[in-house]
Amino acid sequence: MMTFLLIFIFILNIVSIALVYHCLQGIENKEKMIFIVVGMAIIYILTSIVYWISTIGIEMGEVSEIGKDLITFLFVPINSLVILPLLAKSYIKLKFGSLDKRVFFNRGIVLATILLILLIIECIYFKNIQVQVVDFVKRNMQIQQNKEINNNNLNNLENENTLNIINELEANIVDNQVNNLTNEINKEI
Repeated sequence: MMTFLLIFIFILNIVSIALVYHCLQGIENKEKMIFIVVGMAIIYILTSIVYWISTIGIEMGEVSEIGKDLITFLFVPINSLVILPLLAKSYIKLKFGSLDKRVFFNRGIVLATILLILLIIECIYFKNIQVQVVDFVKRNMQIQQNKEINNNNLNNLENENTLNIINELEANIVDNQVNNLTNEINKEI
């Protein structure tokens, strides 16, 4: 399952990068790479901040780092797919003069608003996921503790039963020896 998820995340990142690259037709590869790297970095930072905000008040320990990486690397390409291709197309139009700076700025505001709404929804979603994971971990820890307690109780009970059996055997041996000795004494008399 984890391998499938990692492959899916990898493919999603490749698709996101390829789509943004495709939307930047007509400019040099260096400029395309700068646009993609800066755009993905900003999306990564924003997604990480949203994840951090969603963890406030939740103590997850080592599970948190694994969850953070999976969630971040899953939602960075999703957020990129929603925002960066549209921004890239507008940037190309601005660069080649078919879009006014004011219109480009307005589109940027609209895209930023969409990204903000998306990040708020993700924050709520991340918090719900983390609460469920914490509950799951706590239940599993409780189950594990109960198993350990039951195993200890079973071991103690087995040890107690073993001691009782040994004591009974020793008592029977002593009784048999006493009876044998008594019988021998009675025979001699």
